[in-house]
Amino acid sequence: MKATVRLPLVCSTLALGSALLSACAQQPASANPAASAELKAFPTQLAGHQRHVIELPALPNEDERKLELIGTKAMTVDCNTRGMDGRFEERDVKGWGYTYWVLQSRGQVMTTMMACPPGSQRPGVAQTQGTLLRYNSKLPVVVFVPDGMGLRWRVWQAGAAQEAPLR
Repeated sequence: MKATVRLPLVCSTLALGSALLSACAQQPASANPAASAELKAFPTQLAGHQRHVIELPALPNEDERKLELIGTKAMTVDCNTRGMDGRFEERDVKGWGYTYWVLQSRGQVMTTMMACPPGSQRPGVAQTQGTLLRYNSKLPVVVFVPDGMGLRWRVWQAGAAQEAPLR
């Protein structure tokens, strides 16, 4: 009989805890509307490339953050480590002083040559070395990537500065 009384109490406690956690969860920040308005200055096409647009939300202390661009190519992978050729080239928007980025890559994939166990193949990606950019929510980040490739990005945040000891 005691187990029957406790079950509704446990369920209601779990429901309340879940509601509180979801209310406290950080909502994704929305893109800066001013950045969207500036998008018209950027080129819309580049032959043999797809255009990607990243609109970053305004954040406090943007100078402590960096945006990393990573070029990708979908492929079947196994236990070997992979990397892909390529680098992001900075180009200017004529007459505006804005910058956009173009991934220069032939899509060549480098890999280790370990013998992998049977059945280790799975869908995955090869990726270029990342390029760090200044975090700037005031302008969109426009990136052109060759057809057949993709773009991933992430935001890095600096930790507290440390004093270096003298020796």
